[in-house]
Amino acid sequence: MILLLHIFFLTTMNLNQTIPNDRDAERGLIGACLAGKFDDVRAAGVGAEHFFDIKCAGIWRAMNELDAERESVSSDAVLHRAKAARDYSVTDVLDTEMACPSPSNWTYFAGIVDEKRKARRVMEVGQRLSEQAARAESPEQLVSEAEATIFGLNSSITAQKDTRGESFQRVVGILEEAHLGGQIGVPTGINDLDRVIGGMRGGQLITLAARPAVGKSAMACNIAEHLVMNGTPVAFFSFEMSDDELNLRMLCSLSDTNLIGDVVNRNVTDKATREKILVKAATHAPKLRAAPLFINDNGNLTVAQIASHSRRLVRNHGIKVIIIDYMQLVQPSPHDTKAQRHVQVGNITRGLKQLAMELNIPVVGLAQLGRQVIDRPRLADLRESGSIEQDSDVVLFLYVDDPDMQSGPNMLVKLAIGKNRAGRQAEVDLVFVRNKLRFESAYKVEHEKWLNERKKKLAA
Repeated sequence: MILLLHIFFLTTMNLNQTIPNDRDAERGLIGACLAGKFDDVRAAGVGAEHFFDIKCAGIWRAMNELDAERESVSSDAVLHRAKAARDYSVTDVLDTEMACPSPSNWTYFAGIVDEKRKARRVMEVGQRLSEQAARAESPEQLVSEAEATIFGLNSSITAQKDTRGESFQRVVGILEEAHLGGQIGVPTGINDLDRVIGGMRGGQLITLAARPAVGKSAMACNIAEHLVMNGTPVAFFSFEMSDDELNLRMLCSLSDTNLIGDVVNRNVTDKATREKILVKAATHAPKLRAAPLFINDNGNLTVAQIASHSRRLVRNHGIKVIIIDYMQLVQPSPHDTKAQRHVQVGNITRGLKQLAMELNIPVVGLAQLGRQVIDRPRLADLRESGSIEQDSDVVLFLYVDDPDMQSGPNMLVKLAIGKNRAGRQAEVDLVFVRNKLRFESAYKVEHEKWLNERKKKLAA
């Protein structure tokens, strides 16, 4: 907060200073382009926004027009167009040619021009922060907008300009990876699900919806555990459970023990047996402690506060996935406190989708279905807002097909893909192992059951 206000103060105090630019460097860079370096300069990420001088900007546009028309970018071609141009003249073109005696110096000029562009961007951000402060209705809103602005500035001035060629190259890479059977997005750890949706992809809002007590929080923990134990940093915003409870649940699953039931709730009365369980769990505890999992159990956060915290985690720890448990418990913004509930939820889901796109990482948002939903859930059953369906790229439904299976140590669960913007819909059969708080493939559980029965028969 103090840093943001300091930046705001400095930038607004200096708005009346000379706007950063270097006309000589701009002319030198244009001269190199006219001498045959246009393709190299543009490939380096130089664009129209780099030229503050109107005449240099005009010549740059002329060169781009020639290239778009598949004409040779040369001094003669630009001179020919100068006769009809309003923002530059023949003399200006000749002056820029003389400003660059050696075209090989283009990298030197490009460096100076880029630094001045960055300085102008900082001044623009200062102006924008000033305008935001004038219209902000709350300190929370101001800080959130300021952080978003500065985050965007940092990304824009440190990253190379993304060209269409680079984008297409990434697309080709994705297609090749998919063709070879590789994982496109971040894996959930549920193999049957990953095969259908291709993993969780950057910019996606993935909604996991279920009735109460079906296991959506446990599945969120399973996904987080799988990711962090494989070195993928995760931010987990919990609105129902504390940091301690989440860690205990994950330790249960990781150590393959019933810590909560057998030890915490003392369902096992024998002290020696409890000690064995604790020893087994203790061997896995250091791994979980060292894992890149960042839990925020403040149950009173707005989307703006989630976004602010997430941006810092991306900058400082490189988080790759955000999990929200659950979306309907996210607090409305100060503007929405008097709005109808479906409007509040709609703004929450829209804000989470925007956050996913801004950070280019998947956001997994849990959602509550009404208790009246008995059969296979539909998109229309999403509670309180149709915007959850609209804003989500993937909607997953967790439900129990057979009510008789809700009791007992193992619960047969269906994971239905109700919406998949990038692919097909399907259903996955899972088994929820209650005492270990873990979802496993139904096929795997049945296979292990068959193996155990087979071993007993052979032993007899």
